[in-house]
Amino acid sequence: MTNQNFAPVPPAAGAPAARSFYTKKRLVVPAGVLLVGLLMGSCSSGSKPAEDSSPSASTTASAPAAPAAPEVGVPFSVKMRNGNIARITVVSAVRADSVTTGAFATAPKNGTYLLLDVLWETESGKTSSNPLYFSAKDANGRKADMSLFADNQLGSGEILPGDKARGNIAFDIAPGAATVMISDPLLQEAARIQIP
Repeated sequence: MTNQNFAPVPPAAGAPAARSFYTKKRLVVPAGVLLVGLLMGSCSSGSKPAEDSSPSASTTASAPAAPAAPEVGVPFSVKMRNGNIARITVVSAVRADSVTTGAFATAPKNGTYLLLDVLWETESGKTSSNPLYFSAKDANGRKADMSLFADNQLGSGEILPGDKARGNIAFDIAPGAATVMISDPLLQEAARIQIP
């Protein structure tokens, strides 16, 4: 009979021990998450360049003229991201007790309807009109409810350069002054107009 020795054999002194799969995974996964986070951070456009705070720059540079605030009846440009610019005109803003003659006509809950007649054009690039890009607040800062059943409502869809879309947007809002905000496709505020 042969002598069988079942004692473990120690690894050779010169051979490196192989790393297990889980040990490698502990390093690769956090590194991957860090890399994705850095890439996402570099893609965001929320950062502003640092301003020169030297005394000579502050005394020699003149402040650029602020663009005029949008007004009812006057076209204004709205940056819709990626170089696309819409030219929007709030043709009129009137108060009404009803915004539809259809079956969904209801009395306003907050006192009155603010009915906006909006003209949407594409100034450069391509833009899409959408009534959901509009929101409103009353003079006390309370958000108004949009009426989705207004007659002749502004349509949703792409507006090619040279084309126009026109329609109504209605808000159930308290009487008095209001602020209408216009958002870009990512629903970030891009412009606002004061309605007296």
